[in-house]
Parts: sequence; C-alpha cells; structure tokens
Amino acid sequence: MSVNIYDNANEMAKVLTQTEQYTAWKTAFDAVQGDETAKDLFKKFQTIQMTVQQMMQAQKTPTPDQEKEWDAVAKDVQANEKIKALMASEQLLNTLLGEINDIVTKPVSESYAAAHKA
Repeated sequence: MSVNIYDNANEMAKVLTQTEQYTAWKTAFDAVQGDETAKDLFKKFQTIQMTVQQMMQAQKTPTPDQEKEWDAVAKDVQANEKIKALMASEQLLNTLLGEINDIVTKPVSESYAAAHKA
C-alpha cells in the first residue's frame, strides 16, 4: 500500500487554519499589516533579528551604535499594542506547532529512545 504523506500534510495545513491559535495569529498579523506604523516597525524589528542571528553565527559583536538602535526599536516594539498582540499570538501558534511536531515525529523519537535503552 502506497501512502502519500503529503496529502495528509496538506490536509493538516487546512485544518491548522481553523484552530484558535491560527485565527488569533492571523487577526493580529492582519492588524499589523493594516497599520503602516506597526508594519514598518515590525519589518525593522525582523531585520534586526536577522542581523543579530547572522552576527552571532559569525561570532561578531555589535557596535555600540547598533546596540542603541536595537534597544530603541525593541522599546518601540514593546510599546506597540498591535505588535505585542502579534508576538503573543505567534508564541501560542508556535507552541501548537511544536506539539504537532512532537506527535508527527513520535515514531522516530520512540525508536531512538528504545535504542538508547538497549
């Protein structure tokens, strides 16, 4: 019997859009996208996150000016209610996705656990 796991994954993606976590995230995401100030600030925040990750991977240290800029953006993000709502809903959505990942990968985890015991 041949199984097309991608059909199941696509179905799961459709079902995901019906969860409370996804709908809350989508509402918050749309609110940020609909507000130019929040949208621009969030883009700036995401760009900074990527820069920080790249610098960490390259084992580079930010300049004092970069740190000041990043702190200012972080402060503005924390003061923006729409972005705060988006980040909170994103965290809940990521928790759900992590739980789903744990379920999907359970056979692999169990195999490793059994091999470790042997």
